[in-house]
Amino acid sequence: MGYDSVVRAAGLLVMLAPAACVREPARAVCPKIAAGDLVVTEIRGPQTREDAGGSWVELYNASGITIDLIGLRVRFRQLTDSKNGGTPILVRRSLLAAPGSYTVLGLFDDTDPPTHVDYGFLDDYEGGWIAQGAIEVESCDASIDHAQYGPLPRMGTYSLGGAPDANRNDLAASWCTDATQVGTTAPGTPKSANIACP
Repeated sequence: MGYDSVVRAAGLLVMLAPAACVREPARAVCPKIAAGDLVVTEIRGPQTREDAGGSWVELYNASGITIDLIGLRVRFRQLTDSKNGGTPILVRRSLLAAPGSYTVLGLFDDTDPPTHVDYGFLDDYEGGWIAQGAIEVESCDASIDHAQYGPLPRMGTYSLGGAPDANRNDLAASWCTDATQVGTTAPGTPKSANIACP
């Protein structure tokens, strides 16, 4: 093959390469939920003594219908860093939340999460657990819930007392420490109703 033929063949490959890679973008999967349908109800950070409970966040389904949480994004953000996008995690598989149920997303490997955790997001999470910050729940670009928290208890969870409600969890007075011992998963009340705050 002569030089001119090689140049023409190379040019043809360059022109065809982009066409070979063009395809429709993957459709975003978003739970069909509205603001307030999911409520952040409990947050557990690192404990004074390391235990099997780990760090997790609990969401209550207030929508009245079963929701598949696949595609749900939960963003962990430092209170002092409003310009940073925070640490987002994504629910990457089907995860059904029945109406009135509590779903726990935890800092565990999703191939083998403990029984008190419904979904493990270890593969998505970068850095250490944020000791005081905000948790934002999003479905694609829609904001579903937002909860701020101060320093997390080192023995127990930061718990929303009373009826789960997306407006109530905006108020610091609605939250308290839950040091409830539940079997070997202590402390806190994952996947169940929280204690009433004093």
